[in-house]
Amino acid sequence: MRKLLFWAAGLVALVALVLLLMPQWTSPQKMGAHRFAYLEKHHDELVVGISWPIAEEQDGMVDGLTLARDEINARKIPGIPPIRLVIRDDKNDWRTARDVALEFANTPEMSAVIGYYEDGVAIRASQILEASRLLHFAVNANNRAMTSHGYKYIVRTVQATDQISRFLAVSSPSGRNPQKYAMVWEGDAYGQDIAYQYRIAQDALGSELVYQAPYPAGRPDFRLTVNQLKGIKVDVIMFSSGNDANTAAFLRQARRVGITAPILVACDRSSDFAGISAADLRNTTFIRLYNVAAKTPENRKFVAAFRARYGRDPDTSAAQGYDALQILANAVRITGTLNPLDLAFTVRYKPAWIGANGEYRFDGNGELKEKPLFAERHDSEGNVTVAK
Repeated sequence: MRKLLFWAAGLVALVALVLLLMPQWTSPQKMGAHRFAYLEKHHDELVVGISWPIAEEQDGMVDGLTLARDEINARKIPGIPPIRLVIRDDKNDWRTARDVALEFANTPEMSAVIGYYEDGVAIRASQILEASRLLHFAVNANNRAMTSHGYKYIVRTVQATDQISRFLAVSSPSGRNPQKYAMVWEGDAYGQDIAYQYRIAQDALGSELVYQAPYPAGRPDFRLTVNQLKGIKVDVIMFSSGNDANTAAFLRQARRVGITAPILVACDRSSDFAGISAADLRNTTFIRLYNVAAKTPENRKFVAAFRARYGRDPDTSAAQGYDALQILANAVRITGTLNPLDLAFTVRYKPAWIGANGEYRFDGNGELKEKPLFAERHDSEGNVTVAK
């Protein structure tokens, strides 16, 4: 009798475990089929997942999205149901981001996902979103691999590495073309791709690569790199990092050893650098993916609303999140559906979308077509300018 009771108790526990794990065993393809069936019958809410390293970055992404949601919901535009955001902090960590992506995939009422910050995480998560038929707005990942697989459900609203590299190659303050150049890049998905694309862009100009040095993610030591660079004559140094602290460390150490060559930072400057002097920033150029001072009516309206609510200027992340949600909502209005595939094709093939961060046009793969970039230049006198 005891054995029977023990066996029965074990069976109950096993059944409970199976029920608990069933969502994880459901294939993304089945999740996608369930999503289409659900959204065919339910049109009362537009559900959007947000995957972002909120605590780590502490940028304006969530604020921009929240502002857009509240504006759209308040206007009660015919054809656009109320928007609900499901916000998750993926910690810039693949395991966490994977769990978030699986959660979103297993949410049949969800039509789209907006994310991710880091290229490597975005590339891997996009596979889950594609298989589960979720429209993916890639708002920060620049790696060319994002749109090279023929995916139907991805739209990139930020410039890819080839566009950034061409811009950087002709943005050298030295004014020399061709030129002798050096590259220092982080060995992650973005860093490797930007280095590859930058070399292609410089080769097209007939330039000569005289030094290159990848470095590991984390907190690298640049002392060897800057001392090697000190002994090499270059017209420009291209530096890539997704981390402001690493960028600040490289600039500080480069200037301390006497490097005066122009430095191009192949990343958007998202915040002020702690502990770096104005002297260390001299003769340095950052790319800007968004210009808060742009005079377009759409940007002026966005900046005024953002300042009124949050008491500060919006950054690139805020503008990217705001525009992505506005584009999605307008696609829902045009199509009259919440079906992710219909929305994806509408976003890709509409002639143009106008947002706070300018004009968005996409190709058939969901890739953002040529869009202006901005250069934030710190000259040798310490003056700062931002221009296309």
